Amino acid sequence: MKKRFAFAKKIFTVLIAFSVLLSLISGCKRAVVSEESTTVGTTAEETAAQTSTEKETTAAETSTEAETTKEETTTEKETEPKTTTETEEETTSEPETAEPETEPATEVPTEPETSAPEPSLEESTSAEPVETTTEAPSAAEEEIVWADDMRAIKCDSFSPAMNMESFDERFLQYISAHTDGSYMTSPLSFRYALGLLLAGASGETKTELLAALGVSSEEEWTNHCLNFNGFVNAYTESAAGSMTPGKALRVANSVWKRADILEDFTPAYKESVNKNYAAEYRIFTPENAVSKINEWANIKTEGLISRLLPDDYPADALAIVLMNALYFKDNWVQPFNTYATEEDDFHTESGETVKKPFMHLTERFRYYEDGDTQLVILPMESGVYMAFVLGSTANLSTKINAAEGTRVRLSIPKMDLETSFGSGELVDFLKECGVSRAFNQSLADFSAMIDHSIYVDEIIQKTRIKLDEDGVEAAAVTAIMTKDGMSLDTKEPVDFTADRPFSFYIYTTANTTTSILFAGEIVK
Repeated sequence: MKKRFAFAKKIFTVLIAFSVLLSLISGCKRAVVSEESTTVGTTAEETAAQTSTEKETTAAETSTEAETTKEETTTEKETEPKTTTETEEETTSEPETAEPETEPATEVPTEPETSAPEPSLEESTSAEPVETTTEAPSAAEEEIVWADDMRAIKCDSFSPAMNMESFDERFLQYISAHTDGSYMTSPLSFRYALGLLLAGASGETKTELLAALGVSSEEEWTNHCLNFNGFVNAYTESAAGSMTPGKALRVANSVWKRADILEDFTPAYKESVNKNYAAEYRIFTPENAVSKINEWANIKTEGLISRLLPDDYPADALAIVLMNALYFKDNWVQPFNTYATEEDDFHTESGETVKKPFMHLTERFRYYEDGDTQLVILPMESGVYMAFVLGSTANLSTKINAAEGTRVRLSIPKMDLETSFGSGELVDFLKECGVSRAFNQSLADFSAMIDHSIYVDEIIQKTRIKLDEDGVEAAAVTAIMTKDGMSLDTKEPVDFTADRPFSFYIYTTANTTTSILFAGEIVK
């Protein structure tokens, strides 16, 4: 029994020892695993820290590179020269956008910047804020209406023959007799302006005008303009197919009304001037009349006549203004050689001798000569002719039509001549022809134009011609200036003084239907 107990005790002791040994081995393993885990954790933390540091460093370097790139781009933009056109208003530059000073720091992507294409002149913007206004567009911004919008009699042919009408002949004789020195006038521009006036005349005023103009009806007068309108169309088509740039023949008409005149032009007058003259409708005030009229003249004559009226022209009493502008530019069929141009003597009407640049050319031209007159006709490219006449101009049409092709040695001075005519010539000419009522404050009748009393106060014409070795450029502007006439209502005006309670209505009636926009009463 004791042996068995001793054997069991030994076995128990061995088991305890073995258990302790297993515990020790297990503890050692846990220690090793813990140490390895600690080492791995430390390594991971260090790796994460290192990665974070590298990311921060990379981000910082990227940010620095982006800022450097931005600064270089800004520097390049600032140092790029600006492209400008002839005027400051049309300067085109890349707009600069200033960054806010308090912009928070953020990571800047390293994608390459895509530069915007250079803006065109129409798309260009300015760094300065653009002010928007509600002002009406100036004449320079408004659509230009030329003679091709008018009624026209088709031009089937043209020739160097001349059939001067009675009105033109009388007008030119009067101007020649009443003008000192060199001048140029435009019977055609005068005709168009008078056509605008004739269309608005009534009663005896119209009868006087027709008799003075040498026609039996307004239609007869208008047909002359319609014939020329047809030639303008033919000329424009010819110029469009020409290899020579800058050729032009243009006619423009306009009717102007003072802004505070409540009455409108009559429907019949509007129809007539729109149909026969393509007249533009304009409004003016006494303050802007001079500038607006001058601007219109400048545009319609391509800058040849930039100022029809002086700055101090008295516009306070102007009521209605009727205007015509004529512009022409063409080239010689046989141009002069510039190397042949040289100064030579010109003997003036008063007997003086002055120096002028003379152009020289020897060619075959239509030529006429008799005991009183010597003339030559120079053709231009699109059906217009220029006749130079020495001596008498009597029976000029007959002499021009008798001209024949002859070899001529030409010597003609270059020209740049501007002429102004006022009432002393144009109004006096019409008065001499028998017109009186149109200039009379109490008798003038232009009720066919407008239900507002007006009379003709002044007629102005300004012309300019530039002639050189290549051809001719010329322009004319004629303006008929009217003032307020005498009121025919002699009754004493009634009084309306709203100094007690009253009602008011704001309304409109369209197609016989009345709409009350607003209504109310004022009682206190």
